[in-house]
Amino acid sequence: MTALRLNCLLLTLLWLIPQPAQPQDTPVVPPRKGNSETIELFNGQDLSGWIGHEKYWSVQDGEIVGRNTDEVKVSTYLLTKRSWTDFRLTFEFKLAQSEMHSGLALWGRIAPDHGDEFTYAGHLVMFPSNYGFYDLYGRKMIHENAEKAKTVGLQHDWNRIEVLAQGNRIRFALNGKLISDWREPEPERIHEAPIGLQLHSNKEPQEVRFRKLMIETFPEDRLVTVPREEQQAAISTEPPVRSVPADTPGLWTRHHQVVVPDALLQPIRHPKFGLTTLGVREEERDAFYALLQKVDEVGTSTLKLASQEFREARRNAPEHQRYLSRPAHEFPSFVDLYKNPEAYHGRVLTLRGHLRKLVKVPADQNPYGIGHYYEAWLYDENAQGNPAVIVCRVKDERLQESTETVIDFVSATGYFFKNYLYEAQDTGRFAPLLIAEELEFAPAVSDGNWFRLDRASAIKLAMAGVGLLIVGQLFWRIWRNHIREEREHRKVLNQVTLPDRIEVPESTDTTTPEST
Repeated sequence: MTALRLNCLLLTLLWLIPQPAQPQDTPVVPPRKGNSETIELFNGQDLSGWIGHEKYWSVQDGEIVGRNTDEVKVSTYLLTKRSWTDFRLTFEFKLAQSEMHSGLALWGRIAPDHGDEFTYAGHLVMFPSNYGFYDLYGRKMIHENAEKAKTVGLQHDWNRIEVLAQGNRIRFALNGKLISDWREPEPERIHEAPIGLQLHSNKEPQEVRFRKLMIETFPEDRLVTVPREEQQAAISTEPPVRSVPADTPGLWTRHHQVVVPDALLQPIRHPKFGLTTLGVREEERDAFYALLQKVDEVGTSTLKLASQEFREARRNAPEHQRYLSRPAHEFPSFVDLYKNPEAYHGRVLTLRGHLRKLVKVPADQNPYGIGHYYEAWLYDENAQGNPAVIVCRVKDERLQESTETVIDFVSATGYFFKNYLYEAQDTGRFAPLLIAEELEFAPAVSDGNWFRLDRASAIKLAMAGVGLLIVGQLFWRIWRNHIREEREHRKVLNQVTLPDRIEVPESTDTTTPEST
């Protein structure tokens, strides 16, 4: 396994090399949890709850106005006194004068190096004129969306805007249209921070106006200004093709309804790392949710039939025939999955082992209405401590959610998605990622071996054996000491015991005591 660990470490180091603005291996940080409340950020009368340069910011006609007549050398911000992480902000914006864009700043900090200009370092959602997401830390564009935004944005009129910030995800809706759905690839750069309204640096006079600012903390995972059907259409114009006709050449199973076309699987293959990448990338989302929906449509019983066919064909290959005499659940092996992921990609497998982790995960927005799924870590006894990651729609009701558990005889049947790279304590490690319908639990003698115990029973039996051994040793020592004492006692008795008959020597004095 030394070579395997070296390869894992090499891929981990390669992944850490700087990537383009939106890396393909962007992690998914779920929405944070907290008390949900709706707050009116602007009372329509004054700037209570806000801080900013009085030279630039004021209230007129129930609107927040940012205005300059002289040159503004550094962009200045009107900032909320309160800080936020996960929120939904809805407001209306108008560019009243100039062609310079404005924006909404979040997840950063007040930059103190420009004194009372109230500059900001963080993320900036820009509108109008020059739409997009900007990194105020690195002074660079991180997400382009101008082509789509300008088709619905109004340059010098009121625009209805919604910004939904959850986890490391920012969604931007403009006039009822979802424009951007983007994730921050470096979540450590996200901070609980004030929200800032921008008056951009400019040599020319300019004026920006904001009104109807409402914020909802820890909101529901949906856009309130965009119709639900349009949100789904923005993510995927139509559900991806998930099956192939029965007469397709080269089917690997006679159950053609389980087969998925390669066009659906192709985005999973990373141009540099192949089928070994970190997390579920944005390019993989359609395939990920399409397969989650497909396992539900096909059903576990049909998936198991296809799995048996593929397993038998695979282990009949010359290099795997040593597995023919072993139990079926020992194949496919972890080593074969690691070395030959392309041979398994999109195929249906059955994996079995003991469960150590089971959590419920909220799903992203998807065309199938999937609200959540389960993630389980399954350990095969022959994989030397390497898990398989199981993503499934449902679970056996006897399996309880936990990050610390040991339950044996757990199995899952589903599609091999890829080799999932995760960070272990010592190095990067691989875990086969399987998308299944159900996490099953078949305890006790389901494998036909009456002498096979589950892990928990084996631990209890071992502890009982150790206890019996300790008690046995104690009794043996007591018995040994008793025998030793008995022998010593007998030895002493043998030394002090008098003869049965005592000889009295004869005396020549015949005087008796009586006569005396």
